[in-house]
Amino acid sequence: MRPWLVLSEVYVQAVFKSGVYLPDLDLWLDSTRKREFSLISHAHSDHTGRHNRPVLTPNTAALLGDYLKNSDPVLLPYHQPFDAPEYTMTLYPAGHCLGSAQALIESKATGERLLYTGDIKSRTSLVNEPLEAVLCDTLVMEATYGRPEYVFPPEEQVLDTAYKTLRMWLSRGDRPVVQGWRLGKSQELLHYLLGNGFDVLIEESIYLGTHVYLNAGVKFPGQIKMFEGEWPDGWVLLFPPGKRREALKGFTRKRTLEMTGWATSGTMPWGRSADASLPYSDHPDFNELVAYVEAVAPKQVYTVNGFPELAAQLRELGYPAVHLPGRGQKQDTGFQMKLV
Repeated sequence: MRPWLVLSEVYVQAVFKSGVYLPDLDLWLDSTRKREFSLISHAHSDHTGRHNRPVLTPNTAALLGDYLKNSDPVLLPYHQPFDAPEYTMTLYPAGHCLGSAQALIESKATGERLLYTGDIKSRTSLVNEPLEAVLCDTLVMEATYGRPEYVFPPEEQVLDTAYKTLRMWLSRGDRPVVQGWRLGKSQELLHYLLGNGFDVLIEESIYLGTHVYLNAGVKFPGQIKMFEGEWPDGWVLLFPPGKRREALKGFTRKRTLEMTGWATSGTMPWGRSADASLPYSDHPDFNELVAYVEAVAPKQVYTVNGFPELAAQLRELGYPAVHLPGRGQKQDTGFQMKLV
């Protein structure tokens, strides 16, 4: 148990409402509504908006393509500060997908360092820039798997089970479909499948994203081939959730392997429609979230999305921590975490 910390007289406010807002700096982070200026931490749709001046990494901009065609983006490479009147902002790799970034915001008035993580992945990825731990005073972090029940097995163990399952299905003449999100997770899975000798066809949106990875210098151990309606015997398909039903309705003997962190729990937030589910995620599990907080050593923590249990656990460990709700929070109020 670490001792309770005595905070300074200045408290960084954060509001969570369609993104994170820092009222003292008039700065939006991952707003999903159009803003004059906002960070886009990575290219997943639940963190983006068609802002007038978005700030993002060059690889995130490449993945978003024409999405920001009417914007005037600020392309900010990792470790290169962006200077604003009230603060500086520096982006660091988040490990979640190509171009994903954490933002370190340093107040010119107080010197305080606020780190916003966006989505992160702490385990090693073969295709994404590795996560960097950044020391801070205030941490605003995603709590996607912020319940103690979400503890993932080692990835090599999960992947070994996936390979055995796919080979069993292929040996029986079945047609395997691996299901994973189109950006980030699918490129990881594609790299692993190709590297373990599988012939893989990928759905169009995964194919387009993978070519951005290739243009960024990421190498894959095999040929990148798009599914165009033909499914040869012995080939594995890689599809995002929701895409496979209509595209593959004419094929028989399909077997679907779902790769998701939600498979860790007996209760998932949506119904399972796969023949098998394995716990593979591009997010940290509960223990990894706690370990990251310990690594960056904040004096105060806000958690957003996911579950409030993470903040409760952090308080047990001695960190002043509050979970920001997405609903019912006044935009101009926020939370000031004073110790009593």
